[in-house]
Amino acid sequence: MASMNQLTEQHIERFQSHMKHIDELFERAQKGVASHPDKADIDAQLAKLKAERDKFAQHIDTLKLGSTAEMQEEMIEGAGPMGVWDALAQQLEKLVERMESKS
Repeated sequence: MASMNQLTEQHIERFQSHMKHIDELFERAQKGVASHPDKADIDAQLAKLKAERDKFAQHIDTLKLGSTAEMQEEMIEGAGPMGVWDALAQQLEKLVERMESKS
């Protein structure tokens, strides 16, 4: 059975994996936005999503610096940031798909 430290590391690795996916989506969106007809709207959406991304990146950093007990408490209090990560990734994917379909 995995120790709490191992579980904590696994969660952090999963969060970092989600971060990488989100960053890749941002990269795709930023490549396509310059020539997109809805540039102003997309820039506003990207700015909002970027602020959310930065907030949760900070959350990951806090988890890395925190104790196992703090991570346990975080996991117990709710689903943690995974639900937020998934929602953020879905919003970005929809935005990128919309952009790429109009290009």
